[in-house]
Amino acid sequence: MRIARVPALLLLVVAGFLATLQPANAADPQPDVAYLNTAHQLNLTIIDAAHTATTKGRTSCVRRVAGQLERDHRKLSAQELDVATRLNILLPTTPSAAQRRQLDLLAAKAGTRSYDAAWLAFQRQVHQQYLALVEGELPISASPAVEAVADGAKPVIQMHQRAVTGTCKAETTTPVVPTGEGGQEADAKLARTRAALILMGIGVVLLLVGKAIPVKRRLLGIAALAAGLIMLFGGQPNNTGKVPDAGKTTADREAAVPPVRLKLPGVLEATVQPVATGATGQLQVPKSAADVGWWAAGAAPGAVGGTVLLAGHVDTVKGRGVFAPLSEVPVGARVAVTGGDGDEHWYRIVARRTYKQQALPADLFHGAAKPRLALVTCTGSYDHKTHRYSENLVLYGVPVD
Repeated sequence: MRIARVPALLLLVVAGFLATLQPANAADPQPDVAYLNTAHQLNLTIIDAAHTATTKGRTSCVRRVAGQLERDHRKLSAQELDVATRLNILLPTTPSAAQRRQLDLLAAKAGTRSYDAAWLAFQRQVHQQYLALVEGELPISASPAVEAVADGAKPVIQMHQRAVTGTCKAETTTPVVPTGEGGQEADAKLARTRAALILMGIGVVLLLVGKAIPVKRRLLGIAALAAGLIMLFGGQPNNTGKVPDAGKTTADREAAVPPVRLKLPGVLEATVQPVATGATGQLQVPKSAADVGWWAAGAAPGAVGGTVLLAGHVDTVKGRGVFAPLSEVPVGARVAVTGGDGDEHWYRIVARRTYKQQALPADLFHGAAKPRLALVTCTGSYDHKTHRYSENLVLYGVPVD
C-alpha cells in the first residue's frame, strides 16, 4: 500500500511545484467583474436621476447640471461597456433593487418644492459612493484597461461633486487652460526679439550710414539684417493649416479606453493623467511639469467622435514644461497616444492656432462629432504679477488611417 501511494504523492508534489511557477499576477477576472459591475450600476443610477432632472428640475441650474451629469456618465458607462466587452464580462443593464427604490423615492418628489434639494442630496450620496469605489486600491491582478477607466472616472466625479455640493453650481463658461506658471518661455522669446531688433539695427547702420560703404561692411550688414529677420520671424507660424471640422454637435457617448501615454517621436514622451476642472472653472493640469493632463470628460483616443484634449505646461517656476517644444512642432508631425489597454493611436498634426486664454473654442471640450486631437499649452506674453500667459497654443490633429 505504501508503494502504491508513492506515485500519487509525487504527482501532488509536482503539481504544487508547478503551481509556484505560475505568474503572481496571472489574470483573475474577479477584480474586474467586481469593479465594473458596481461602477456600471452607479452610473446607471446617476444617469436615470439626471435624465429625469433635465425636465423636472425646478431651477435652470439643476437642469443644466443634470444635463452635464447625464452626458458625462453616459460616457463613463460607455467606457465600462467597451472594456467589459473586451474582457468577456456581462454587465448589469439596470440599477440594483436598492438603487431602484431610491430612484423611485426621488421621482415621487418631482413637481414639489423639495425636489431640487432632494436631487442634489441624492447625487452627492451616489457620487460619494462612486468616489470611494474609484479611490479604492484595485488588486494587482486587475486589467490595465479597468485601472485606466477607474482613474479616468475620478476627476469627473470630483468635478460633479463640486457642482452638487451645497447650492447648485453650473459651469456656464468654457474652461480656462492655464499651463504656464514661470514665464521663462515668454522671457526667452522677448530676449530673442530684442536681440533680433538689435541685429537688424546694426545691419541697417552698416548698410546705410556713411558715404562709401566697403564690400566687407556691406556683407556684414546684410548678414546682421538677415540674422535678425530669421530670429524675429523664424520658427513655426502659430496660425497655419486647416482646423479639422468638429462636425455637428453630438452627445459625446463614444466608447474608448482613457489614454496613459503620449509620444511625439524625437520631441517628447510623457505620462498622461486624467484631469477635470476645479472650483474656479480652470482645467487642473498635473502639478508635475513632466506630465500631460487629459480632459477626462472629453473623448478618449480611438473614439469614433469627439476631441481628445491633452494639456501640458509650457513652463513652471522650476523651468521648462513638457509642452515647451510644441512651439516648434510643425504641421505634418505625427503623434501617438496610447490607451490603458495598450493600443497605440496615431494622429497627424494638421493645424496650429492661438487663442486668448478666455476664448478657447467650446467644441474642444464637448460636442465635436468627428474624432480629433488637441494639444494645448500656453503662449503669448506673460504677466509676472498674475503668473498668467495671455494666450493658448493649440495643435490640432486627425487620426492616421
